[in-house]
Amino acid sequence: MREPLERDSEIAHLREALDAATRGEGRVVVIEGRAGIGKTRLVHECRELAKKRGFGRLQAVGDALESAMAWGVVRQMVERSVSRYSGEIREKILAGPSGAALKALDDAALDPSQAELARTLHSLWWVAVDLSSTRPLLITVDDAHWADHSSLQFLVYLSRRIADLPIALVVATRPPMDNLGPLAQLSVSADRLLPRPLTPDALGALVGGHPEVITALHAASGGNPFLSGVLVDELAALGLPLDDAATAEEVGALGPSTVFRATLGRLPADAVSLAGAVAVLGTHADPWQAADLAGVTDLPGAVEALTAANVLVTGEHLEFVHPVVREAVLTGLGPIARASLHARAAKSLQEQHAPADRVAAHLVHAPKGTLPDAAEVLRKAAAALLSAGDPRTAAAHLTRAAEEEPGDAGLRAELGRALLRVGDAVNAHRHLKAAAQALPDAELVAAAASATAALEGPAAAIAELTEAIAARPGGESRLHLEARLAVFRSFLPDQRRTASEHLSAYAGLAGSTPDERTLLGLLAQMGRYEVWPHDEVATTATRALANGAYLDDATGSTDAMVAWLVALLALMAADGVDTARHEIERARLKVRRHGSPIEFAMVANASLFLNWRCGDMQVVEAEAEAALAAVAHEDPVSEVISLRATSTHFAVYAALERGDVAAAQAFIAAFDGKHADARLTMPMIWLHEVRALIALAEGDARRAMSEAYRQRDAMHQVHVDPPTIPWRAVATRAALLLGQHELALELATEQLEVARRWGAATEVGAALRLLSNADPDARLELLTESVSVLEQSPSRLELARSLVDLGEALRVVRRRTDAREPLHQAIDIAEKCGSTVLRTRAAEALEALGDRPRRQVVVGAEALTASERRVADLAAAGRANREIAQELFVTPKTVENHLGRIYTKLGIAGRRDLARVLA
Repeated sequence: MREPLERDSEIAHLREALDAATRGEGRVVVIEGRAGIGKTRLVHECRELAKKRGFGRLQAVGDALESAMAWGVVRQMVERSVSRYSGEIREKILAGPSGAALKALDDAALDPSQAELARTLHSLWWVAVDLSSTRPLLITVDDAHWADHSSLQFLVYLSRRIADLPIALVVATRPPMDNLGPLAQLSVSADRLLPRPLTPDALGALVGGHPEVITALHAASGGNPFLSGVLVDELAALGLPLDDAATAEEVGALGPSTVFRATLGRLPADAVSLAGAVAVLGTHADPWQAADLAGVTDLPGAVEALTAANVLVTGEHLEFVHPVVREAVLTGLGPIARASLHARAAKSLQEQHAPADRVAAHLVHAPKGTLPDAAEVLRKAAAALLSAGDPRTAAAHLTRAAEEEPGDAGLRAELGRALLRVGDAVNAHRHLKAAAQALPDAELVAAAASATAALEGPAAAIAELTEAIAARPGGESRLHLEARLAVFRSFLPDQRRTASEHLSAYAGLAGSTPDERTLLGLLAQMGRYEVWPHDEVATTATRALANGAYLDDATGSTDAMVAWLVALLALMAADGVDTARHEIERARLKVRRHGSPIEFAMVANASLFLNWRCGDMQVVEAEAEAALAAVAHEDPVSEVISLRATSTHFAVYAALERGDVAAAQAFIAAFDGKHADARLTMPMIWLHEVRALIALAEGDARRAMSEAYRQRDAMHQVHVDPPTIPWRAVATRAALLLGQHELALELATEQLEVARRWGAATEVGAALRLLSNADPDARLELLTESVSVLEQSPSRLELARSLVDLGEALRVVRRRTDAREPLHQAIDIAEKCGSTVLRTRAAEALEALGDRPRRQVVVGAEALTASERRVADLAAAGRANREIAQELFVTPKTVENHLGRIYTKLGIAGRRDLARVLA
């Protein structure tokens, strides 16, 4: 088959995409154009080019009917790769990536949560990684405008993570209906090809004939290749020769609808009926099922007539030669005939025990009352769609189900929840309120309040819940509403005092139910922000975490996992590091087995906070970089922005401890570049502190003071002032540099007061050191106390800082012998903590005393970055690149690149020498 005419540029783009994939540089190509413009032909050409290059190939075609079936296009790709085989070969294929994909989709169907959708997308991405591990992979999706929503979400997910994979993704679609859906998102990372209509010259070369006829054909078809072919076929059927100039006058009377009517009008009745049944059944219609639906007795004769008329192509299934033909057949049927065929199809499929989503796809187009259990079928299909992340279609199914069973309050509740996920708060509220009145269900009342919050804001939801609680006796259902009320109050700064009083009433809860754990978790967060005694906060957070039960509650909900993380941060801020470490390791194992990038980043955020608290800055840096990499391609929702802000915060800490101010600036610049206009979240407020620290490192005290005050004002606006986010510490240092000694003393004194109210050794010891800088008369006494307090703290780095200050202070008062011990101790601790800056300070102080401390020589394993060391350790332990990539939520290529740099730095040839060099 020759290459299509006037498509040299498009084919060159496709060749380049395949060449790039061969080099391991993934590409996305979107072929966009109206029906008949030649998109399918270009997809075919791409597949042929990939076949010659030895690519693996996955393909699928979107279908209007299957767009309501969860994961339809993804299943089509996977099942096509399996269906060609049987016996031992089939079993072997199912034991590999294809089987993994089908398992991921089956598992997703069991859990309708958004968190499970994220895990499924990540699992499917790994299937693509595995399929491309031995040879480049081409994935093509034709007619993507009819693809199901969940499959389109996967294509978007893959497209964002394809850059260092040997994969070419080629998607053919009509122009997207809106600028917000998955197809529009897909175009962002794609090379868009927009095939233009054929010129008259190209059309003449394609069909031949008299120039006047070619001109008429071009005018009638608009240069559309498919429509041109249809017109030529119709002229042939009418006996009008292309080389006769008189034929040009007849072309103007033809049009696509005339052609299709004329084509079908010349066919036998059985063939027309069969065409209608195939159009209703959708892509890959089973011939015998179509014949049964159409009432056709002579199936071979009808199929032969349709193929001869260039309406269908045959094979294992019946397919239309082009989607435009199918659309014309459906239009020709009329609404009543279509509904009747859909009803018969639904009945037939249910008799064959077909999956609920396949039956439902016909039910929604069939008359009411088609099946006695229609509502239940639609319900099941909606549940599958929700699990696949398509609440819009699920809501449409449930709306139809509610028409079948208008008195079913439970059904209205499901519809309300689905509409809430769609974002239709008005109708969600209406259905949920009606369901809550019919069913004494606290969860429904809480869900209705969520809709109220979306419509009118948290304050209205608070009023609604307060009224509902007052009308209920005590018990678990009331406690559930109390927990939801506490969550809504946590959103409003002006509710903080009321929320505090409300939550304090539940301080004695045991944490034995999810609602109790929610209340305790919020109480621990409140205690941290309002500076309650740290031991009370630690006790409350420990009961909320409930030895892993709070983490189990979070399964299926990103919001719930945020609550788990907040409780864990409160515990660590209260120096409860041992319990926190056990909790984090348990969460890490859970996420490693089956988690999403967002969940991985949450656990990494908890780990970096823990290691910062303990002073291991190398681990902090590795965890921060890992978290940022994991969510690099996630949508910028509030949870993701908060994760990036926290990871950036601690990445800056680590960079400054290494003395790398440029790297610290780069982290902040990267965050600001992505989220300059983002809605403010709590972790974004804390970034003012590290901006101020960078300013201090650059010697700009005025900018540091400005950033510190911006943080102060933002914190005061939301009524929080925890000592663990010490804006006063930066402001004190800036004031001293500016010569504002009275202000520095005032700020440092305030910080110590807040720290003593909190009571954790880490904050008290750090505040004592801060005050020693502002109060030179009491400097030695304050530093001695600071060291004594910090020896009881888990924070080795804070201890090292106070030891350095103490050593320097002793040297200044000429107690040279006494100064040496804290400085030597500080050097050892600073090295273990990974603080180059602090170690250098301690070494310089010792040199001023006449000592010659051991020089720090960065060679061998010490030359590795924190992220490189993590990869090196995993590789030395025998982990394969794929295993390391899965554990760190990166691509195998990223691991490969890390290892290449590691081998160069260590001067070794490969893995076999790693364990020896790292020992």
